[in-house]
Amino acid sequence: PVQWLPSRVRAVISRLAREPCVMALITLTTCMTAAVRSRGAVNFLQPVSKRSSSRPVSMASVSGIVYSAPEQDPKVRLFTKEGCTLCDVAKKALVEVRDEHPHTLEAVDITDEGNRQYWDKYKYDIPVLHIADKYWAKHRITAEDAAAALAEARTGEFVERRGEPDAARLERKS
Repeated sequence: PVQWLPSRVRAVISRLAREPCVMALITLTTCMTAAVRSRGAVNFLQPVSKRSSSRPVSMASVSGIVYSAPEQDPKVRLFTKEGCTLCDVAKKALVEVRDEHPHTLEAVDITDEGNRQYWDKYKYDIPVLHIADKYWAKHRITAEDAAAALAEARTGEFVERRGEPDAARLERKS
């Protein structure tokens, strides 16, 4: 992008880019650009307190049925939000076992207007997954984890797991 500049100017820019303060400025600029893109320019300029309970304004909802299976097969709910890369990994693990363990996958965007209760519980822990409306897992799952849990659900042996996140409860304690 700077090839049109004289070689001496390019050399100075190259040296400056390695300076810690310049690197920090580049990082800050990159983060601010990403924040403006994800939150919108107006929302980016509004202050957000450290302990704010307000939800971010999502640019696009990711809620909805991702894929479906017959009614008798288990239903998995993936609590997520736009841009959640760990959620994409969880979704990929579920897709891998979809043929052997049919299930419906529904994405629930915790930043949607009517999902305040999910935002309050899961804002620090997505992805969170439920099977048949029972807490199953958070953060990372593998295809093997998914296969085992879906097999349990299909036979009626799935039980709610311990450790369901609840950010609101933790915030009240502090």
